[in-house]
Amino acid sequence: GFYRLSSSLPTGWSDADIGAVGSAGSATYDGTTWTVKGSGSDIWGTGDQFNFASESWSGDGQIIAKVTAVQNTDGWAKSGVMFRDSSAAGAMYAAVEVTPSNGVAFQWRSSTNGSASNAQATGITAPVWVKLVRSGNAFIAYYSSDGTSWTQVSTSQTIAMASSALAGLEVTAHN
Repeated sequence: GFYRLSSSLPTGWSDADIGAVGSAGSATYDGTTWTVKGSGSDIWGTGDQFNFASESWSGDGQIIAKVTAVQNTDGWAKSGVMFRDSSAAGAMYAAVEVTPSNGVAFQWRSSTNGSASNAQATGITAPVWVKLVRSGNAFIAYYSSDGTSWTQVSTSQTIAMASSALAGLEVTAHN
């Protein structure tokens, strides 16, 4: 992937298209709301194509975002939060994402260039809150209608991701 610097992102944040996307993506932040746009065929399989607004991350913690909308470019278009080992297309990752017609998906790749895995909670659409928690190599995904009461998606997944990783917001058009 490559990085574009943008003055509209908070200090320490970068915006990158990961993999060979069809059209360049972008990310902006106005102090309250993020707008992340991305093309790409998917975040899935052994290599990804999407836009990723991220910052360097080290150690344990959580990412929380309210996904207000996901454009219906495909039933599996995705927008959400991600921890990612690197900006390489086949990097290990964990993500919790909202789709237009497949609910909230907890997806992950537990080995570099390996296959991705999926667990989902169907019947949920944006707006919805998503939360991804990292504790060592354990990743747990949640969603919420109000940002207060959380429902776990599937079980915790173990991913041997480096302690120093990337964390942020992702979008793929899945087309």
